[in-house]
Amino acid sequence: MIANPYDPPPLGSDDPHQGVDLAQLLPGSQVAVSGLPVHVALAGRVAGVVRDRFPYGNALLIETPLDSLPPAWQEGEVLPATGATPEVRNSLTCPPADPEAMGHGAGRSLYLLYAHMKETPTFQPGDLLDCGQVVGAIGSSGNALNPHLHLEARSGPAGARFASMAHYDTRASPEEMGNYCLWRVSGAYLPLDPLLLLGSLP
Repeated sequence: MIANPYDPPPLGSDDPHQGVDLAQLLPGSQVAVSGLPVHVALAGRVAGVVRDRFPYGNALLIETPLDSLPPAWQEGEVLPATGATPEVRNSLTCPPADPEAMGHGAGRSLYLLYAHMKETPTFQPGDLLDCGQVVGAIGSSGNALNPHLHLEARSGPAGARFASMAHYDTRASPEEMGNYCLWRVSGAYLPLDPLLLLGSLP
């Protein structure tokens, strides 16, 4: 079930809800189930692993090049063709991001972020993952009150690698905060409704 729907933010804002929360309830109750497997929705390459950081907790970021997606997506019917203007006003004061998180090479990619997993993913940036592959289990790590999978979808520059990312708290390094800013509010990575994307698959 959808525990919290996609609620797109104004460009440059960190609120209200930039992904969709998916949960399964125990039959006849309002208690969410923990430990169910998390499967990869689209084949791709690991672009980042977040280890117990606020707000995502344990999370996995997977990149899929646009040219490997369905033709309707490539024609701009689902995905925007380019990023936002870099002059967008951000709601956060952003430290410098890791240059690797800014992407390299030509083209754009689709990025899917799977967050609040029970354990830290065991994969490394660059690992190839198949569609349907199990990458973890639903949990409540990070800023999650109940077990669920938070799924975010964004289009952005190809070849990005995020060593980590975190919202501003006492455990976050300046680089983690810079990466979070780049991902969430810079306009370089444009948020998309994950269910709209995945619902348009043939």
